[in-house]
Amino acid sequence: GNNGQGVVGVNQHANLMAVKIFNNSGSTNAAAIVRGINYATRMGARLTSNSWGGGAASQAIYDAFNSSPALHIMAAGNDGTDNDKSPHYPSSYDLLNNVAVAASDRNDQRASFSCYGAKSVDIAAPGKDIYSTIPGGKYGTKSGTSMATPHVTGVAGLVVSMNPELSNDEIKARLYDGADKLTNWQGIVDGGRRLNAYGALTVHAEAPP
Repeated sequence: GNNGQGVVGVNQHANLMAVKIFNNSGSTNAAAIVRGINYATRMGARLTSNSWGGGAASQAIYDAFNSSPALHIMAAGNDGTDNDKSPHYPSSYDLLNNVAVAASDRNDQRASFSCYGAKSVDIAAPGKDIYSTIPGGKYGTKSGTSMATPHVTGVAGLVVSMNPELSNDEIKARLYDGADKLTNWQGIVDGGRRLNAYGALTVHAEAPP
């Protein structure tokens, strides 16, 4: 940040660890995903950003996430469907340590492609026409819940940087209680929440009982 080049991320000083779970042709399987989750766990990842999804539920993948001490931020999906009715994995796994993210546009509306769910999707974040890095050292505009998810992960990282001792529930409480509760998101994501970084960093949230 502040060098006049490219773009600035939500959390400029985060330590990032890339974990590859897809091969070079874009294919993967449950075993590769589980290895990736377990590797992140062994290496001490506090947060994971999961801009991937699709396919049927997997008990092995569920177990790997469930046994991880990290908080997992997950893309809600880009099918434009209701995840309450048609689950999207991994974001629809019933876990205590995950956050499902929908995509908002510049007008605080749901991006047309974004999956949603009044019960199963936790928060919205900017995911339409996001200017970001692309291969080859270049920059370009991309859209998807895959772009919304790292916004939430970045803010979660800022929250942790202020208080490393926070539990997953306490991080989630700050994300949720600090979010803007917007009328047009009611019934679309739980609590009508759209991410607010300043709110998450300043709200005096308590962990749910």
